[in-house]
Formats: sequence, structure tokens, C-alpha cells
Amino acid sequence: MKPLDSNPGRTLLVFFVFLLCGFSSAVASRTLDPLTIVIAQDLLVPVSSVALLASALTLPYALAQPILGPVGDHFGKARVLRIALWLSAASILLSALAQSYGMLFVARVLTGLAGAGIMPVAMAMIGDLYPRGRQVAIARFVTSAIIGQILGAVFAGMVEAQIGWRGVMWICFAVVLVAAVGANVLLPSSPAPKDRGRFSIPGALATYRRIFANPRAWACYGTVFVSGGLTFGFLPFVSPVLASQNNGGAREAGFIIAGMAAGSLAFSVFLPLLLRFVARPLLMSLGGIAGGAGFLAYSYGAPWYFQIVFFSLVGLGFFMLHNSVQTEVAEIEPSARSSAYAMHAFSFFLGQSAGPAIWSVSIAALGAPAAMCAIGLVIAAAGLVAGQVFRGLPRIVSGRL
Repeated sequence: MKPLDSNPGRTLLVFFVFLLCGFSSAVASRTLDPLTIVIAQDLLVPVSSVALLASALTLPYALAQPILGPVGDHFGKARVLRIALWLSAASILLSALAQSYGMLFVARVLTGLAGAGIMPVAMAMIGDLYPRGRQVAIARFVTSAIIGQILGAVFAGMVEAQIGWRGVMWICFAVVLVAAVGANVLLPSSPAPKDRGRFSIPGALATYRRIFANPRAWACYGTVFVSGGLTFGFLPFVSPVLASQNNGGAREAGFIIAGMAAGSLAFSVFLPLLLRFVARPLLMSLGGIAGGAGFLAYSYGAPWYFQIVFFSLVGLGFFMLHNSVQTEVAEIEPSARSSAYAMHAFSFFLGQSAGPAIWSVSIAALGAPAAMCAIGLVIAAAGLVAGQVFRGLPRIVSGRL
């Protein structure tokens, strides 16, 4: 896909559509999270069953990545992104119409499968279209998704009493529908390569072999697995830790988690200035240190409103490291960016699956404060190691120096 032309108005409009795609995908995936009890009462099923709707979405999302990445490279990223958005809208419509738990479960599985074709493919397109300023563009795209996650959950909790959980899903459907229309009308097409023959699993595996022949791939995917798993793996423990401190409940936990979005937003705003003075490997190291320092400060059990500040530092540090790695992914295999980003997302979600278990064992063995200190040190070390590794690795593109 060729970079956009120099028309600033068109460039901004296209990028706004990307932001809307990221925002709508996040809203679609996270809006039901605070409505578990309401849905259980409406559909007459146990709360534990409704809680499984989160896994019904995230597991297909993760498992579909290794397939949809090569599909995007083979058939054209824009085509896959548009289809994924329409399928996402249809799955959310099915959720709004669901009259049984089984129907809603199937709808959430379809939402996960469709979402797998939105975020990584959109980031691959951004890598194609914005070679100058790629890191800033990716940062702001990811921030749109984080804001969508936070605002989607907050909005759902605020309006559910007035419009019901199905009304919330109708609003989600409208948001994704607007994104789908915008993508069809405004995003440039990415023609499928003409020299690749038919799509095949062996061909996709050959693409991944080329990707993993580049040592930067191992560094990127290992870093995102560790940092993403340990940072996001703590989110389910925010509320229980607050309760154990007699420091608040679900409402305060929501504000603290929202601090992560604030950290992401601050990073995306100041990133152009940072890049004038800080090289990318150093940004990774500083990100690990900031994220680790946030957890160390958090471990002291300060009043919950101070914990918002500490978790904002965690978010800032995470996105300093995460965004730098995402930018490196764009250059692992430029001819297969969709596959490279799909494997990045796959590693991220594997880390998120392992993270809560690591936190659970650590808190049980060490207690919450000590576990936060220990894992904070691991996150800091991950950033420092990543910075050193990327500083020393040769830049290999398509298997060549």
C-alpha cells in the first residue's frame, strides 16, 4: 500500500477513520463487562456463566490472529478491515437481539472473531500509509482504543438503568456501523498482491518463518508478552486490593483503571516532543522504569485518589514501552505487516491470559504489597532489557541486513 499523498486534509480525515475503527472495536469488546449482574438477572442464568462472555470474546480474538494476519496480507488489508467492521456490527446487532444466553454467547464469539480483523490490520495499514511519523500515528490509534475500552465500560454503567443492557448494545451497534461506513467510503484500498497465487496454510506458515527469521520479532513478541501480561493482568485485582485496604470499592477501582487511559493519552500528546530528544531504545527503557515505579508507588496503599496518579504512571510507562515495540513490528517484514502485527496481538493476548494467574500466585505467596514491588521490578527490568536488546540488534528487513 502506497503512503498517503501530501494533502493534509485527506490525511487527517483518513486518520480520523482509523481512530474511529480503534475506538469502535474497543467499545464493542468491553462494554458488557460492567453489566454482568444485569444480564444474568435478565436471562435467568448464573453470574458465573455471564462472566464467561469475556472469554467467549477474547479467546477467539487471540486464536484468529495467526490466520487473519496472512489473510490481510494476501487479499488486501483494507478489504479485510472493512469486512471485519461489518461483521462486528452484525454480531453486536445479534447481541442486542439475543433472547437467550446461548444466542448471546454465540454473538460474543462472533464479535471476538470480527475484532481480530480490526486492530492488527488497521495498525498494519497505518504502517503502510504513514511511514513518516509512524510511531506517533500508532500511539494515537492505540490510545483511541484504550479510551474506547474505558469510556465504553463507564458509559454502559451510567446509562444501563435508563435504557437496559440491550439499549447499550444498540448504541454500540450504531458506533461500529458509523466506523464501517467510514472505512468503506474514506479508507484507501489496498490491492491484493498479484504474485502470491492462492491463499494456503503452508504459504501463511512460510510468511511466519520469514518473520521469525528476524531476531527483532522474538524481541518484540517477548517484550509485549511480559509487559502486557504483567500490566493488564493486574486489572482484575484492583478492586479486591482496594477492599483489603478498606480504601474503596468498584467505583474507585474504575477511576483507578481509568488512570491508565490518562497515561496513554498523555503519552500520545507528548510523544512528538519526546521523539525529538529520546531515541526509541531509550524510550523503551524509560517506559519500563516508569511502569515499574508506578507499581512500587502503588504498593504503599495510599488513598485511592493518589492511586489514580500512580496507575497513570503505570499506564504512561506501559505505553512508552508498548508503542515503541509496536513501531518496531512495522519493520520486521514490510511485505507482510498484517501477519507481523497479528503475531504481536497474539503474543499480547497470550500474556494477558497468563498475567492474572501470575498475579494471583504472587499475591498469595508474597502478599499484595510485596507482589506489586516484585512485579514492578520485573517490568522495569523488561524495559531496560528491551532497550538494550533493540539498541544492539542489527536492523534486518526481509531477512537481509
